[in-house]
Amino acid sequence: MSRHNITRRGFLKLAGATSIAGVTGVTGFPSPLHASMSESEKSSMFLKYDRGVLSPSFCEMCFWNCGVDVYTREGKIHKLEGNKFNPNNNGHLCAKGNSGIESTYDADRVQFPLIRTGKRGEGKFKKVSWDEAYQYIFDKLEPLIKEYGAQTLATFMHGTGEPHVHTLTKALGSPNIVVPAYSQCLGSRDMAWMFTFGTTPSGHEPFDMANSKHIILFGRNMAGAVQVREAEDFAQGIANGAKLTYIDPRLSESGVNATDWLQINPGTDLALALAFIHVILRDGLENIEFVSKYCYGYDKLVEHIKQYTPEWASKKCGIDAKTIERIAWSFAKDAPHVVAIPARRMTRYGNDVQTVRAIAIINALMGNWGVPGGIWVRSKVPVKLPEYEEPKQPSARRADGVGDGEAYPFAPPNLGRTNGMYEATLKQKPYPIKAWLVYDTNPIYHSSSGVNNILKAIKNLDIIIAIDTQFSDTVMYADVVLPESTYLERYDNPHIQSDKIPFIALREPAIKPIYDTKGCYDICKGIAQKFNIQRWFEHPPKDKINDLYGSLEADKAKELRQNGVVRFEDVDPYPIASGAEPKFNTSSKKIQLYVSDLEDMYQKNGDDFSPMPIYKDPPLPKDGEFRLLIGKTPRHTQARTQNNWILLELQDDSPVWMHPDDAKRLGFVDNQMVYIINSVTKVKSKYPEKLKVTNRIKSGNIFIHHGFGHRTKAWTRGYEKGTGDNFFVSEGVDPISGAAAFNNGFVKIVKALK
Repeated sequence: MSRHNITRRGFLKLAGATSIAGVTGVTGFPSPLHASMSESEKSSMFLKYDRGVLSPSFCEMCFWNCGVDVYTREGKIHKLEGNKFNPNNNGHLCAKGNSGIESTYDADRVQFPLIRTGKRGEGKFKKVSWDEAYQYIFDKLEPLIKEYGAQTLATFMHGTGEPHVHTLTKALGSPNIVVPAYSQCLGSRDMAWMFTFGTTPSGHEPFDMANSKHIILFGRNMAGAVQVREAEDFAQGIANGAKLTYIDPRLSESGVNATDWLQINPGTDLALALAFIHVILRDGLENIEFVSKYCYGYDKLVEHIKQYTPEWASKKCGIDAKTIERIAWSFAKDAPHVVAIPARRMTRYGNDVQTVRAIAIINALMGNWGVPGGIWVRSKVPVKLPEYEEPKQPSARRADGVGDGEAYPFAPPNLGRTNGMYEATLKQKPYPIKAWLVYDTNPIYHSSSGVNNILKAIKNLDIIIAIDTQFSDTVMYADVVLPESTYLERYDNPHIQSDKIPFIALREPAIKPIYDTKGCYDICKGIAQKFNIQRWFEHPPKDKINDLYGSLEADKAKELRQNGVVRFEDVDPYPIASGAEPKFNTSSKKIQLYVSDLEDMYQKNGDDFSPMPIYKDPPLPKDGEFRLLIGKTPRHTQARTQNNWILLELQDDSPVWMHPDDAKRLGFVDNQMVYIINSVTKVKSKYPEKLKVTNRIKSGNIFIHHGFGHRTKAWTRGYEKGTGDNFFVSEGVDPISGAAAFNNGFVKIVKALK
């Protein structure tokens, strides 16, 4: 069987067995040639099955970092299994994790260092040695630093190698470090949670769905985004009888499990959340003992929320007032074993911090902090870990507005604003940005600042350095490409996770690199040596693993060596339930229903910065327009995996979802081919896409999955599969966080001519 024409049914069978085909094919199973064997002979084959050599790792097919056991035979990977000791996945892998072998054995990956020979975007490169590539970087970057200062370099990064790129950028002297996960995904959500509770939900969220009696999801697709432990906790909670209120204009994989699906008008989640709070306070449903003891600003909230009645909210969000009251009562009845969860990608309508603030307040009023079924409290790994000297954060002014006077004073400078850095590069203000270092991320595909603006910004750059395993859209525009070894071929720093069960996991190479590639640490060290700043790269990941063993007690070190994971279970994730006093790292040292930190901004800039959420109507489409809604598919990781042949077997396009009433009005039918046109820029999708006519999307809106429509010709399988949302989303910004707002993009749909 060719690995490029495996059927969907065939893959699902393999995935169900937690085994997939690599370049060596599926092994260990009797083939049809053994059909004549007796049952005892077949059993004997299984008993002699050679699992191979085991190497511990954690997955990089997304950034959840599930534990992986990697099995090799004769220097080749033949099987991946979930590591049963890792709390992130408890021995299970999703489809993406099971397809990880292909990331290593994909012939389309970057195989050796390259320097551009053609025009940017043409994909014409020449093969060079590592030293030639490092020298090229030095020869181009050093004069720019001398002329403009080190801040002329902006670095974008996403992945396990981030710490090494951070170190390199700081050692060079630039403050312009950007992690797109902030302004492209989590930023507004995390800032709102920080204002309220003094901590963020983190990438590994503390929502105790498995033990919850009622879960409210504000557009959070637990079953569809597929982070393994969360999906399992969600499923367990539903299996245990938890009620599920799902709030979304689209019925997602999570919504089909709902007790109530509230098909809300887009951009009105805040109105609904405020009405829930109104009912809770009006009817005395809050946990007054908890609120009195642990919350700040209760009296102010009581007065503020009186205006946001269910009847008012019904007109805004399209949900019946009686339904709003019923769900608020149902939720409060099951408190404190309840949880209201915001969307993970909270880059939606530009009022996202305030929306999540209202959701956080709902949780606080239920008194669900630190109790089963609510929000657990993460614990740190209770070990004094090895420490390594790091270069100081450069004092130069950032280019993206973070920490600059009154622009975005609350945005974290260690994460930065991707959209702000694009704008600074485009306008060359407040100073020239002449160099980009891009690690394992894809700015040209990012859904902010507009693709055309990013391409214009790139013209202002004298050098683009790309570190990646694959030829992304952005890598095709790079001047020098440094190929990273895949996660199955390299050491990385130990993964240390604060959580309900804090733990440490290891990643060691299962095989030697099959091409002329290096780990991110070695790549950054090679660049650093040219600039004579290699003193910051004296502790490679392998040494850090050995240092870690030395810091652990003997039994824990043994556990880590044997299992690839060491767990620390003697912690208390439910301090309120056990009678302990919680601590909140806010300015008031309490849960903040009212955020005094915002008072000055509120006085100067108005309602967007209110210490308590104030509702504002979202922009609406004009006649003949649709609001474009986007979301992730469980079959792919953002825009990273659309060249993976295994995952393409599961989904290789992004159909345009449309409500039957809209289709009938326009004379469209299911499976008809259509084009999307951006109402502002007039950009039209390059290829037509199938229409999916379904009641699962609210009338007046269309939906497509994020991650498709790549234009990198180096991808032989994923090239131009589906439609990319990056040409059609909005370019708004949340005024508090500075993070993007994608869901205010309006489009028109036209039939494709036959």
